Amino acid sequence: MKALLTLAWRNLWRKKRRTLITMSSVVFATVLAVILMSMISGMQEQMVDSIVRNTTGYIQIQDGRYHDEPSLDNILEYSDEVKDALIAFEDEIKYTLPRIQGFSLAAKEMGSRGVMVNGIVPEKENMMNNLSSNIVKGSMFTPEDDFAVIAEGLANLLEVEPGDSLILLGQGFQGMTAVGRFRVGGILRFPMPEQNNSMVYLPLEQAQHYFAAPNRLSGLIIMVEDEEIVPSLSARLQEKLDTEWYAVKTWEELMPDKLAAFEAREAQVAVFAWVLYIVAGFGIFGTILTMLFERLREFGILLSIGLKRSQLAFICFAETLMVSISGVMIGLIAAFAVVYNLHIKPIRLGDELADVMIDMGIEPVLSFSIAPGVFIYQGIVVFIIALVIGIYPVSKVYRLNMVKSSAK
Repeated sequence: MKALLTLAWRNLWRKKRRTLITMSSVVFATVLAVILMSMISGMQEQMVDSIVRNTTGYIQIQDGRYHDEPSLDNILEYSDEVKDALIAFEDEIKYTLPRIQGFSLAAKEMGSRGVMVNGIVPEKENMMNNLSSNIVKGSMFTPEDDFAVIAEGLANLLEVEPGDSLILLGQGFQGMTAVGRFRVGGILRFPMPEQNNSMVYLPLEQAQHYFAAPNRLSGLIIMVEDEEIVPSLSARLQEKLDTEWYAVKTWEELMPDKLAAFEAREAQVAVFAWVLYIVAGFGIFGTILTMLFERLREFGILLSIGLKRSQLAFICFAETLMVSISGVMIGLIAAFAVVYNLHIKPIRLGDELADVMIDMGIEPVLSFSIAPGVFIYQGIVVFIIALVIGIYPVSKVYRLNMVKSSAK
């Protein structure tokens, strides 16, 4: 066995050019597959991160009826039962973020506009999405302040500047009339037009007072360090809470349309990836086939001087194995160098593609993932393809006519 492996290794480097060409096909297939999958995984991670940080969070605790009927009449009471449940899992929870949200009419003099009023704790929002960094005029409030911060598009529509007053009129908890006059203390700019034209932010207690809903929340957002524990943590939290009054939802349950879009995109990517694998496989097969036909006379001579077909087949398979392992390892190292550089310096998009991503609320950059699974999976697939192709030289050895091949 050792002698055969030694012979296989020496055969590879007896004609370095031929071996390097074969190995290069494996390296190219590996690098191409890793870069493509890294880009696709990076974009998906970016979209998930945008959804989690800008809208739902990883987990939300809501009133049991709020998901099906999202109105202020079905908002969550922040009770001791909820607080006790959170304490039980405080080691797994990074932080919680309370919010209360509701639609209202914002007016100044003769102008009015439908808006989304958000009651927030600014320090918590900054931890989640760095909301205060979007301030373009004025300043963000503190929990003790009583002024509002509004989106730039809304400010332009109503011709409002910091220091002006804004009238809010809507419906509060259990049919109560919600009405308030708030000084505008700051203006925020958002990339998404829908968000930029409709958002009003108030300190949480001010918003609860405005909606006549003290100690109530639209949802309590839970952020975690490790995304992998989200399904498990959600299920265990729900076990701690009365299902009649409380519902614990993951971001996938809160955004089923986005999840469906991800699944459809993953199916498209899988088809594209296998097309790439097939093309790469034919490239590897072509080099293996060329190498095989160059050596038919050599094989015939080896068989004629007493080498067994099983031994020759083993040598051929060992050569393919060595070339495949070497090619995949070199490819993974080269791909990691490229992908890591693109991960820390993502490609910034421009023109129409950038506008599309901004409209989706995503930063217009092409992100690349360096998750271990990207490299491991692609390396294994390319390696298996190379091994499957390596079966052909073995079968050819068993069908080889030593007389004809020796005479060539």
